[in-house]
Amino acid sequence: MTNIREPRSYDARDFQELSSMKPSEWTEIELRFNHKVMSDLSPWLNEQGTHIHTQIIQEIERRGV
Repeated sequence: MTNIREPRSYDARDFQELSSMKPSEWTEIELRFNHKVMSDLSPWLNEQGTHIHTQIIQEIERRGV
């Protein structure tokens, strides 16, 4: 993935709420913000976190964000 703009601030639903939803239901800002955070934390993500991050990446690619 290239040219993903990093959000400067985040004023949306928290991850606990988002985790009960499919990434297809997330806003673009929620996708970009959580992709950035999970990318930064990727060395420490467990299997579930890696799976969620993969879903976020797939949704970003599907939308062409």
